[in-house]
Amino acid sequence: MTDFPVESLDSSGGIKVTAKQVTDLLQAVEDFDSTEWTNESVLEVANDYALPYFEEVLCKGKHFDYETYTELLDGNGMFNLRLSHKPVQEIISVTIAGEVQDLANIFKYTNRIARRVEFPIGMQNVEVVYKAGYEAAPQPCVMSVAMLAAMHIARVVGGGGDAIATGITAGPITLKEAFTPAGKYSAKIASWQRQVSTVARRYGGTKILSKPRMKRDYERQYDPRTDSYV
Repeated sequence: MTDFPVESLDSSGGIKVTAKQVTDLLQAVEDFDSTEWTNESVLEVANDYALPYFEEVLCKGKHFDYETYTELLDGNGMFNLRLSHKPVQEIISVTIAGEVQDLANIFKYTNRIARRVEFPIGMQNVEVVYKAGYEAAPQPCVMSVAMLAAMHIARVVGGGGDAIATGITAGPITLKEAFTPAGKYSAKIASWQRQVSTVARRYGGTKILSKPRMKRDYERQYDPRTDSYV
């Protein structure tokens, strides 16, 4: 399936981190002194560096805005089509080869649409207008960004080095590469790292295995062209 460039019509929501969320995390660290970090500098780390790192690297380009998308897809001769953004909240319209479809016959799932008959094979012959994302970003994702900012600040204050220069802006694949626990507060950094990794896997699908996961039965699709499930 070839994805056509997606047109975003409106946006809201998204991950918004406050300086207090970061400083509250740091104040819970024993003997931590963050007097040199102003609210402005904390927000710079959180919103300019930690947030893009969380979305682009850990969540593999997934954003948490609530938006309306218009997407052209290739009909695949099967019963469902995968959409580029998730979670899908509402299907506004589906048009196949110029014919508007009755939405009563269209079913939405987290990242796809389906119907009881196959989508006809064709190039960009299915247009879907839908809303996806989060009206309010999940709190675990918000706190993960706050933790990433706190991890960087704790590394700097504790003598573990600059995580931004060596990690966030460089776009490493894993948290371990970006935030190897180091310095006086390495134990706390390691704890935050484990929590962020768990959230990223849940909401962004970050892979932790070295080989592709086998599809579960309910994820497989029947392909009438080969009379088999894929």
